[in-house]
Amino acid sequence: MKKINQKTILSFALGFVVIWFGVNEILHPASWTAFVPSFIENLIAGVSISSLVVLHGLVLCILGVLIVLNRLRRPAAILLCLMLLEIILHFIFTTGLEEIAVRDIGLLGMAIALALKD
Repeated sequence: MKKINQKTILSFALGFVVIWFGVNEILHPASWTAFVPSFIENLIAGVSISSLVVLHGLVLCILGVLIVLNRLRRPAAILLCLMLLEIILHFIFTTGLEEIAVRDIGLLGMAIALALKD
């Protein structure tokens, strides 16, 4: 029987949360468009915000699956760190340090732990 270690537990926990949010962004993009920074609309002209949310959700799902399946776990965790850092900074600069940013800081810590783990 394979021993379950901390990295495996961390991977499943983080992967579950990331996949859950990714699926929700894909299935209900309108619920997430309010979280897209306004400057993004100016940067990517001609692309709907809903399409960007769906794309973000797809990336989250892919990263979550890679992390759970231990396939390219470290690169996936590093990319997830960058995505979470951007999300956290956006929230801190727009609404301050509130519950969503605090949650994402916890997720960032998990992603950093996986990115640093051998």
